Amino acid sequence: MNIKFIGTGTMGSITRGNTSILIDNILFDCGMGTVKQLERYKKYTKNIKYVLITHFHADHFFDIPNLLVGRRSRGEIDNKLYIIISISGRRKVIDMMKFSFGNGIKDAYENIEEKYNVEFIELDVDEKYEFEDYEIEAIQQKHGNCIPTYGYLLRKDGITIGYTGDTSVNENLFKMCQKADYMFTDATTYAPIEGGDHMSFEELREISEKYNSCKFYAVHRGDYEIKNKGKVIVPNDGEEFETI
Repeated sequence: MNIKFIGTGTMGSITRGNTSILIDNILFDCGMGTVKQLERYKKYTKNIKYVLITHFHADHFFDIPNLLVGRRSRGEIDNKLYIIISISGRRKVIDMMKFSFGNGIKDAYENIEEKYNVEFIELDVDEKYEFEDYEIEAIQQKHGNCIPTYGYLLRKDGITIGYTGDTSVNENLFKMCQKADYMFTDATTYAPIEGGDHMSFEELREISEKYNSCKFYAVHRGDYEIKNKGKVIVPNDGEEFETI
């Protein structure tokens, strides 16, 4: 599988875009600025077939209106777009479209599937979904009071990729690490913050030492200096690689 880092930062990062990765034609998270980042790296929206959203915070799903409207204006909607999201996600996207482009029309986006050739796949916790040669599994993470917050396991050809979105350390994260060959994981701060809603780089580095068969990548990073990377890989926006 081809992995492209569209963004590796937090909402407050100065030098990096909001965290999003593109795996083949599957986009993980679509926060503010993601569509512009895709264009910057010549990964155009017409080639994206699936979008997976981890949770309903602005830096993870607020660019969906730009994605949908842009596809329509560029004549790309002959190709159906699948949005994989948690239960009630369709309603949230419609409400956001009404707020962004509704012009006060009450039912402006109730026909969103037909208007934008989009299909919503709402997954419950621990639910799996198979499409083409892939299997996706939604796994609840711990992100303060934000419920649901999903991590996803993506499987294809014997390779398992984990993506957590935002999370603090929790048992479900460990379960993902046990199953994954590659993990893309929240590392918002360098050092742990007691009672924080996010994981730190130091916590991720400690976790990486316990799972030797998994490669760990620190994403959703703030603007801090990394003193000891250990086994954790620290990617930048625009980097790309192929799974082995």
